[in-house]
Formats: sequence, structure tokens, C-alpha cells
Amino acid sequence: MKLVFSQNSIFHLYRLSVIVASKTGKKYRLSNEQELNSLIRYCNRSESTDIARQYDTFLHSVEPEILTEIEKMTGLLFQEVRLRLVG
Repeated sequence: MKLVFSQNSIFHLYRLSVIVASKTGKKYRLSNEQELNSLIRYCNRSESTDIARQYDTFLHSVEPEILTEIEKMTGLLFQEVRLRLVG
């Protein structure tokens, strides 16, 4: 399923891509569905505090049905992500 994000979500996703690019040197094109999904999966597994904070902000900005698709894609429930971020 192609994920369609709100303008607010796209802003947070862009910020997330900038943080990841500065840490890893890899740039993700948000217009490419495979790269977008790869970015989300990478951020879901990242141990970086900066990435985790921005990823959390991004997840809070997405619509519930999109969040469900992200949960399916990553295999991790949103509540589990919050627990990982909080500690």
C-alpha cells in the first residue's frame, strides 16, 4: 500500500531524513516509495536518541490508518516504540 502523508507528517519525515543523512551520509528520496519505506524501517531500528525523538514526533503526526500500515511494515506496535523511546 502506498503511504499518503499529511503536510505535517511530510515536514517531520523530511526533518527525519536530514538527521539520518547527517549521521549516516545516506540520503533518502522521499518521493521514492522504496527509499521512504527504507528510511522508516531504518529509523524504527535506530538506537540514536536524535533519530528516535524525531521518529516519535513523526509517528505522532501520522493519521491512524497510516500508523497501522507503518506498524505492519515494521512489525512493531506504536506503543512499543514509545516504550523504547521513554526508556
